[in-house]
Amino acid sequence: MTHSAHEAEQSLSTDFRQAMRHVASAVYLITSRGPDGDAGMTATAACSLSFDPMSVLICVNRSASLMRTLETSGKFVLNILSREDEAIANAFGSPAGKDSRFVNGDWYDVAGMPALRSSLSSIACDVANTMDFGTHRVFAGVVRQVDNRQDLEELLYCNGQFRHLANR
Repeated sequence: MTHSAHEAEQSLSTDFRQAMRHVASAVYLITSRGPDGDAGMTATAACSLSFDPMSVLICVNRSASLMRTLETSGKFVLNILSREDEAIANAFGSPAGKDSRFVNGDWYDVAGMPALRSSLSSIACDVANTMDFGTHRVFAGVVRQVDNRQDLEELLYCNGQFRHLANR
């Protein structure tokens, strides 16, 4: 790659990152349980996939500590975080304190995996398919159980900050 081609690639990368920072996203906590215990990570790259079969997509960096647990268990919970979960989102979004992530929060078991009772919803899934793309692995999960909770406000992430909708 020539010097100018490398500069153009870096400029495109910077521009793309900036564009994606402007997209407000729901904040998710992906959790799973394997032989080594509970694991989880904060994510914004998740979405519904289909209603037939009921399924979701999650995207996980292949270098994430959660990867081994997902591969071993073949199951995960997609917790849709509420405004009161901001501290938990921060704890699971950083490698620091990885061993104490599940100490705080109101945890319970759903389909044999850890779920967060303060989240808007906890969606238990079985991994049905995977695909590697770039630095990430995309997991398609078939929904097995959904626990919804009422009267909670959403947690969003945009421009490097947690936010919520103000127009209630």
